[in-house]
Amino acid sequence: MKKSNAKILNFIRRNALYLILALCILAVGLSVTVMLIKQSNELSLNADTSIEEPLPDDEQGTGATNPDTDVEPVIKPVTFIMPVNNPTSIGAYSETMVWCSTMGRFESHMAIDFFAQEGESVLAVYDGVVESVESTLLEGVTVVLDHGNGLKTIYNSLADIDGVSVGQTVKQGQIIGEVSVSNRQEYKDGAHLHFEVKENGQTIDPVKYLSIDEK
Repeated sequence: MKKSNAKILNFIRRNALYLILALCILAVGLSVTVMLIKQSNELSLNADTSIEEPLPDDEQGTGATNPDTDVEPVIKPVTFIMPVNNPTSIGAYSETMVWCSTMGRFESHMAIDFFAQEGESVLAVYDGVVESVESTLLEGVTVVLDHGNGLKTIYNSLADIDGVSVGQTVKQGQIIGEVSVSNRQEYKDGAHLHFEVKENGQTIDPVKYLSIDEK
């Protein structure tokens, strides 16, 4: 037994350097192995617990819409106010021939006449921009308002006016003139506003935008 122990001790003394080297290599190998196992576990844990951030609806291809941006705009209907408050009478629009006492002949009357006392205020029937202010010998003073989208209103037989100019923005109900007899083609009818409406260049019946059923 003693001889065996002595042999082992002699073997260890002769190969001590190699044994120490082997132990160091083994320790390094174990350390590397433990580190690799630890990193592998961490990567696996991160993969299991990571949460994928959801894509916006439009990128997910779901066809979902944003209610704040996809709501169709509400289109406000155009409604005129009366261009003359409390007219004494109203002359009808007519595309057929009617008798014109001033000119002494039959002709169409594609406008509505609002009869009132001279000097009565004439109002813008709707928000718009003054397109023109003109005065001619036969038609007198005429103001044209552009309301956008091809809609225009024409105010004829006005008195000479100040304070209304081309390019001016006017609001519904704003005074743009006064009733007079400046339209010499209709002067025998008395003081009135000759009111026309054009839509995309075509003269139309103003009642499309102006309710005068009660008059």
